[in-house]
Amino acid sequence: MLLVVAVPVSPAAAESLADGTVVCRADLRTADDGTLAAAVSELRPDVLIVDRPVGRDVLRRWREAMPGEPIAVVRISASGATLERLPTMRQRSVSEVLPFDIPMYTVPLRAGAEDGADEDASAYEALAVAERFAQDRELSVELPRPPVRSSPVPAAARGRGTVLMIGAGVVNLVTAHALHTDGYQVAIVDAAPDPRVGRPWQDYGTSRGGGNARMFTYTEMDDYHAKSADELDRMTVFDRPPARCGWDVRRYDVEEDRQWVQDFQRVRPWLARAYNGDILGLNRRSGELWSSWWRTRPQLFDDVELRKDVLRLYEDPSHLAAARQRQDAVGATIAAYSGHEVRERFPALAHAAPKAFAGGILVGGFTVNVHDFMARLLDDLEAGGVRMHFGLRVEEIMRDLDSAVTGVLTTDGPLLYDHYVVSPGVENDSLRRRIPSLRQVHGVLGCWATIPNVGPVLEHSLKVARRGHVAEDANVTVGRDEFGERVLMVGSGYGWTGGDPRNIDVRRLEDIHAAVADTVRMLFPDAYERVGGRDGLRGTQKHCVRPWTASNLGIFETSPARSGLFVVTAGHNTGGFAQAPVVAEAVTHALKGIRHPMHTLYHPLRTQHVVHLSELGRDR
Repeated sequence: MLLVVAVPVSPAAAESLADGTVVCRADLRTADDGTLAAAVSELRPDVLIVDRPVGRDVLRRWREAMPGEPIAVVRISASGATLERLPTMRQRSVSEVLPFDIPMYTVPLRAGAEDGADEDASAYEALAVAERFAQDRELSVELPRPPVRSSPVPAAARGRGTVLMIGAGVVNLVTAHALHTDGYQVAIVDAAPDPRVGRPWQDYGTSRGGGNARMFTYTEMDDYHAKSADELDRMTVFDRPPARCGWDVRRYDVEEDRQWVQDFQRVRPWLARAYNGDILGLNRRSGELWSSWWRTRPQLFDDVELRKDVLRLYEDPSHLAAARQRQDAVGATIAAYSGHEVRERFPALAHAAPKAFAGGILVGGFTVNVHDFMARLLDDLEAGGVRMHFGLRVEEIMRDLDSAVTGVLTTDGPLLYDHYVVSPGVENDSLRRRIPSLRQVHGVLGCWATIPNVGPVLEHSLKVARRGHVAEDANVTVGRDEFGERVLMVGSGYGWTGGDPRNIDVRRLEDIHAAVADTVRMLFPDAYERVGGRDGLRGTQKHCVRPWTASNLGIFETSPARSGLFVVTAGHNTGGFAQAPVVAEAVTHALKGIRHPMHTLYHPLRTQHVVHLSELGRDR
């Protein structure tokens, strides 16, 4: 992939763009058509980014140099309309079709972008559109739909077909429910115990083993790379421990971990902005699907402590101001408050430390007690005839001579279905060895503590931002404990475990727990004292390890099964629950042979086509 930027960018941006994928040629901005034509004929870019009209002769010579290849122009224009990131470029309307079958896309000329104003905002947006155009052509292949040959269930009883869900985290349970509702015969297998039996939290994966709390907002699963050139030096979180505001909680280092960090660092600011826009676009679609679920399946949300709207608190005034612009841009803002107004309107925060927050923003979203929500899903699925195999580990993926999946081998023997949907979290070493794309997934832990929610009661769940703090981003979720008592569940911390979710230094883990306790003390000093301070919180603390990728994008991969598809969904970092409905939609589309934006956006090779990555997870 080669993208030529024929518009001015700042020196810092030009330096950050010099990675072999992007060529900055501001000199072409004022070049005559002959010079521009000669340049594109020699460079042979996939996309040309300009802020001027491109002559017909330029386009003709470009097309002659690249006959039959997909090429496009992205023009930055003062009259350009902001492009939606969904649906995919292939489905997006083209504002103008130029001669020689070269489409032109237009992006607005503006001084800033939704994640921070800067002079390079329009160029970065144009690069995001260019990358999407090239990826749609590179990665959009027909979904394999082999004929149904054999199945353990008679054809008349299969309906749309049989599907085995490998993994019973919340993402796969939501997907299982969507498939079952759509007429598929669904079964579930998971190595952990049934989430409803209440075994010790250490026996479970991320969804059931972590805190009984999940949140949806429109900016969940944010991209964590540098999004401007001046942030690059600050995005070195993997080279220091939590005590120094880093992410490294590992006991020991391994080569694979270093390669993953290098892949993370190769994602440049313009690409991070592209990824972030795509993530937020999928969040918007997921929000629509969650709203539909509330209307059509209200029983699933009974007694799960569904709390609508989330209050975002910011310790730093400048962070608050930037966040207000960002929440406004995504259409999430309901109301904004000064620090004094927060204390007045939310009495549970009246006694917070004097500098606990500069102000807050009430945004659209919701929280649930996720363990209870999972139990509702499982009960509903079981009542509908879905077979469930808990405490059963998948050890092997069975394939024929053409590499099509024929079944999975468990400790109790083979399981044979038409389709397979794998959402394994970070715990299954067997699947990681046998599915190359899962090697892109590393673990990042989060820590949890619980306090009573008493006089005055907090009614809205919170997101808390503390720049420069170990617990820099924290969620405070309103809910109830297993005894029905009102509680607040506080989750925070980014502790990178590398490829092994058990590679955790307990001393570094304790630093994150201490930071969570400090956030509790700052926001809820009365409850902090009630539970016995730091020592009292130790009795409630737990942690879970979430699946992350170096690209910060999820993974959506399809390959043939003998009688259907083998689908992998993974690596959703902090957004698995938030994006669960749109993941389910993408899986359902795939099984029906229908294209969905996620198939391209979360393709496991997407980043590899832009930057040179390590060989991690590439072999097929």
